[in-house]
Amino acid sequence: DNSKDFADVPDSYWGADAVDFATSRELFNGTSETAFTPDGNMTRAMIVTVLARYEGVDTSTGNTWYDAGRDWAMAAGISDGTNMDGTLTREQLATILYRYAQSKGYDVSIGEETNILSYVDALDISEYAIPAMQWACGTGIMEGADGRLSPQDEATRVQVATMLMRFITTIA
Repeated sequence: DNSKDFADVPDSYWGADAVDFATSRELFNGTSETAFTPDGNMTRAMIVTVLARYEGVDTSTGNTWYDAGRDWAMAAGISDGTNMDGTLTREQLATILYRYAQSKGYDVSIGEETNILSYVDALDISEYAIPAMQWACGTGIMEGADGRLSPQDEATRVQVATMLMRFITTIA
C-alpha cells in the first residue's frame, strides 16, 4: 500500500480516487507532504515528467527537474520540448496523451460514434487538437462538464490525474 493522504483531498472529493491512483504509483507527487493542490495548474514539464515516470524513466537526472522527462518526450515524438514552464491546456493534455498512445502503438482510431460537435464549445478546439480531442472523448479519457469541453482552459492537477487514470486503466 503506497497510498498517500492529503489534507486538501478528502475521501469525499470527486477526484480522490484519481489522486490516490496517480500518487500511489508515484507518477505524481504532492505539492507538499500534506497537500496535493488539486486545482493547481499543470505545466508541460509536469506532464512529460509524469509520463516519463510511467515509462520507468529515471526523472531525477538533468540540469533541471524536468530535463529527463522533456528529453524522453522529445525522443518519443510526444513533445517538441518547448515552453516547458507554460501551463497545459485541456486540448494540449489530450494531444500529449494521443501522441503517447501513438508512440506505444495503441489503437487511436476514432470511431464514427465519436462526435465532439455535441459540445457547445467544440469550435474552440484548435485544429491540431481535433483528432486527439475526438479520441480522448471517444475513449472516455476526457469528459465535458455542463455541455462544455473547455479545450482552452488550463488543465488542473486533479483533471490530469483523472485523465491519466482513465488512460492507464482503459488504454494502456
